[in-house]
Amino acid sequence: MDEVSTYLFGQPVKPELAHPNIFRSLFIHNPDMIYITNLKGEIIEVNDAALSHTGYTRDNVLGRNISSLISGEDSQELHQAFLHAAEGNTQHENLSFYHKNGELLRVNIIFIPICKEERAVGVMAIVKEISEDGAITGTLKEVTEQQKELDQIKNNLNQAQMIANIGSLEYDVETDKGFWTDQLFRIFGLKPQKDFFPDYQMYLSCIHKDDHPAFEKQFKRLLKEKDSVDLVCRMIRQDGEERYIHHRADYFADGDGSPKIIATIQDITEKRRMEEKLYENERKIGQIYENLDVGIYSADLLERKVLHFSRGVEGIFGYTAEEFIADFDLWNNVIHPEDMQVVEAERVKLLNGNSIRYQYRIVHKSGELRWINDHSIPYLNEKGELIRVDGFVTDITEQKWLEKRMRRMAFYDHLTDLPNRRYFDQKLQTLIEDDEHQGFAILFFDLQRLKQINDTFGHSSGDELLRLVSQRMKEKLNSVCFSARISGDQFAVIKEPIQEKEDPAQIAESINQIFSEPFHINSFELSITPSIGISLYPDNGITADELVRNTESSLYHAKQKGNNRFQAYHPSMDIESYKLFTLEQDMRKALQNDEFFLEYQPRVDTKTRRILSAEALLRWNHPEWGRVSPLEFIPVAEETGLIVDIGEYVIRKVCRQIHSWKESGLAIVPISVNISPLSFLKSCFVSTIKAALDENRLDASMLEIELTESSLINYSENVIAVLKELGEMGVKIALDDFGTGYSSITQLKKYKFDVLKIDKTFIQAMDKNAEDAIITANLIQLAHGLNMKVVAEGVETFEQFYSLRKNECDQIQGYLFSKPIPPSAFEQNLLIGNLKPRNIKEDNVFKGLRKYVRVEFPYPLEADMTILELNSKPVKMGSTKILIEDMSAGGVKFVSKMKLPVRKDIILLIETKLSGEDLSYTGTIVRKAEISDALTIYGFQFIIEEAPRAELAGMLDVLQSQFEQDLPVPESRFIETASSQQYFE
Repeated sequence: MDEVSTYLFGQPVKPELAHPNIFRSLFIHNPDMIYITNLKGEIIEVNDAALSHTGYTRDNVLGRNISSLISGEDSQELHQAFLHAAEGNTQHENLSFYHKNGELLRVNIIFIPICKEERAVGVMAIVKEISEDGAITGTLKEVTEQQKELDQIKNNLNQAQMIANIGSLEYDVETDKGFWTDQLFRIFGLKPQKDFFPDYQMYLSCIHKDDHPAFEKQFKRLLKEKDSVDLVCRMIRQDGEERYIHHRADYFADGDGSPKIIATIQDITEKRRMEEKLYENERKIGQIYENLDVGIYSADLLERKVLHFSRGVEGIFGYTAEEFIADFDLWNNVIHPEDMQVVEAERVKLLNGNSIRYQYRIVHKSGELRWINDHSIPYLNEKGELIRVDGFVTDITEQKWLEKRMRRMAFYDHLTDLPNRRYFDQKLQTLIEDDEHQGFAILFFDLQRLKQINDTFGHSSGDELLRLVSQRMKEKLNSVCFSARISGDQFAVIKEPIQEKEDPAQIAESINQIFSEPFHINSFELSITPSIGISLYPDNGITADELVRNTESSLYHAKQKGNNRFQAYHPSMDIESYKLFTLEQDMRKALQNDEFFLEYQPRVDTKTRRILSAEALLRWNHPEWGRVSPLEFIPVAEETGLIVDIGEYVIRKVCRQIHSWKESGLAIVPISVNISPLSFLKSCFVSTIKAALDENRLDASMLEIELTESSLINYSENVIAVLKELGEMGVKIALDDFGTGYSSITQLKKYKFDVLKIDKTFIQAMDKNAEDAIITANLIQLAHGLNMKVVAEGVETFEQFYSLRKNECDQIQGYLFSKPIPPSAFEQNLLIGNLKPRNIKEDNVFKGLRKYVRVEFPYPLEADMTILELNSKPVKMGSTKILIEDMSAGGVKFVSKMKLPVRKDIILLIETKLSGEDLSYTGTIVRKAEISDALTIYGFQFIIEEAPRAELAGMLDVLQSQFEQDLPVPESRFIETASSQQYFE
């Protein structure tokens, strides 16, 4: 509520009118128009007359400035009168007042200041209409209106008294007559009477007999001291009901000096009963409070004294409240020394006004160690200083004991009392998330003959063996390692940190020592040997899943080697990692043995289709893996640093090839070469290029260097220097894969490229996405504005070609004109000079080569594939996921991200589950086709006898029937995926 309204209607002036509704009633029902404003002139309250006389509603008026209701011609007079009133002076003014219908009313306004503590807080404007003859309306009827007003006030007063259950009286001491309000009659249970004036004795007779002495004493004191008195007593209503009333009486003398008493009487029976109930509740609460197990305290920090301690504190600490009061430092003295630092750190938060909840240990008076939970609530003074702390303490010793017991049950193996798999996983994840990222080793080992022991001697003997092994582990390993039992016969050890490379091997030797002596169980002597697998963080994985998987893989390989052996993880244990490992090992030999070769993909003029240039693309024909995709070996070359040597190899080979074509009389064109960012770090890079050009007597314009956007970001300073030198030599510079990195227009201006190559992801999306088409068109215009030629990569359709030609793209590179081709085929293209676009239709390498009827799967069937033989030699390695698209009695068609050659001396094993049957088939890859840069589709031919082949054919016949009838196929590894690409991503 506004301050002015609160003051007027919420702060009674006289105790006998102690109800805000009295004043509000007088205000609302006043026949004159009344507006109450704040000191800004904003209307915050109006009475009913103001609304009825002017036609406005409350919503129309409240919040408006009173000046908006006054004619503009009178604004100056209004302003002056309002200012004087705001300064505390009553003002009169005749002004023109707007009716809602637009009619101007001539009115007289009295501006009365509303003061609080001798300060104006608002203005009351009393508005009276002026008649045509200039007199204030109502003057002729003044007496009648005043009488009505008095009657109205009387009615309002009676109504207010009824609402507040307050009656009042005026008592003439000399005549012994009382003038009672209607409500006072009602309070005493009497019917109001107009011409009845109760005397003192009648009033006294209504008071409870036991309260007569107190009432008469207060009455005599009032007459003697001529002041005010208050009294609460009981009265007996006419119907015999006993009720409580509160008297408030004031003595005064009228004009002729006659003594009179004005009193208000309020029925407080309900309030009294409520207070009695509240008292009873407080008594009960107090009784509960003093018997709670919770301790409640309050301490004055400035005076260093205890204000309050409940009995609960005594029960928790063992010390009485008197002992705490006598020694303010006793609380701190009983806190366990090891927890004091934590407690002090938490208490600092109290200085900022923050409540805290914290747990710590205390030493009970008996010497017993206990855990408590403390909830401290700060109290700050006006300056923000901590002056008092209130709080609650509870004994949580039993809770802590239960938590410890539950944690033991949750994180420890009940048989061996070693940490379990859950604890091991948590420990491993904690080490990985450690900010220091120290290296550590994981060792898995299992007991080779545990199943045989269980079967032979019983499970109790097997359990005893596990307990004995665990006991030896604790004795030999627990001081330096974390040990756990993670499954039936498998244990795990974590050694951290790794100080020396030999540490894992030494721990493995310590594990072997555990089994060097036989175990004696039930008079039997059992000799057990472990197999141990090892992996290292971060060398063999940076996630818990990777490390566990690789440790299990190394454990598997250790088992293959034989008992009492350990095996550290090596990437060759995984089929994909094995391939990358062999590529890395063979890459340097490939350079020496000239296993790399180049293919050339032409770039043609968009308008004339004439060959303007070509890109040299590196290929590798691996002796074991066949033709290896650059997507596989280039990242390996980047990691090993061989990419720099490979880059120089390509530059020299390209220069020799151009020289050879030139010597043959062909019309040579510039050849572009992709260069790794690492090459820019080599100081002799520019001289290497210059030497290759000079040796082959080639102009520098015949060589174009392509670099990616990442080169600009990661090696900017080196790039600037190298590009400047190459540009001065005349070598053309192309920015490759533009749009896939983070290049900015500023960088395009800064580096002065000759050619901008738009990445194929934009080109191939042009047909389907209007946004990519717009981006491509704008990139072309941008490049032309910066004097660069534009090459569109990956153009495969006529639609893309026509769109690029329309947007004035300079050159086209893609399968629409030519795939990458050998040097001899490119020579033929150079002789022709112009290339024709051709429709690209997927050649189905599998068509016409199928002997058996195949079942097309509605969804890909997930399977595991591994290599059993490589170069006719058995190998042991992990598996990789593949997706089978169809199956026949002769083989399957599957999709994989692995790049494998078509060779009969590579024997594969494929395992899956179909129609509830676990299927496992060996075979070889007989066909393949790349369906994207990342994925290849293979034709796999089974190596299978005729009997199981016939059985498979029968199962597939049933399966085909199920598919045709749309029946569910039970227990199968079908994957509901939108595409193979999505699955492998």
